Amino acid sequence: MRPCLVALLLSLFACTPAIAGSCVGANSRTGQSQTVQEVYRTGISHPRRFFAEATHDRASGRPQIVYYGRYGTAPGYFKSFIRNHECCHHNGHKDEIAANCCALRRMGLSASGLAAVRTYIVSKDVNSETAIDYSGQGSLFWSKTASRCFGSAQR
Repeated sequence: MRPCLVALLLSLFACTPAIAGSCVGANSRTGQSQTVQEVYRTGISHPRRFFAEATHDRASGRPQIVYYGRYGTAPGYFKSFIRNHECCHHNGHKDEIAANCCALRRMGLSASGLAAVRTYIVSKDVNSETAIDYSGQGSLFWSKTASRCFGSAQR
């Protein structure tokens, strides 16, 4: 009886959603899902001034998030947004706005938390340094995010 109970519990556990805050992605070599490795390079700037990037370890294929200098100076709530945004890239959201929407859903922010993220994006003109990769910055970047994530609300 006990082995059956253990098997039942394990099968239920395997079907539960990911733990809040967990970040998993596919290994680029094996395709297997695994925990994303977080690498802090906050003492250096990314050549295109990214806060962070979703990438893979060249040798092992393990999914990684690499954080750069701009990340080191961001407030905690925006660091959480960045982490969730990069996790969403590892979960298949290639488009920047789609990754923003995914990150905001993962975070489950209150109205004031959402306002703080919006204010930071607009005040720091976020994405202005990376316009090569995505046209839109600051308030335009947020407007496109809000439009796709929330419809006309929260602009």
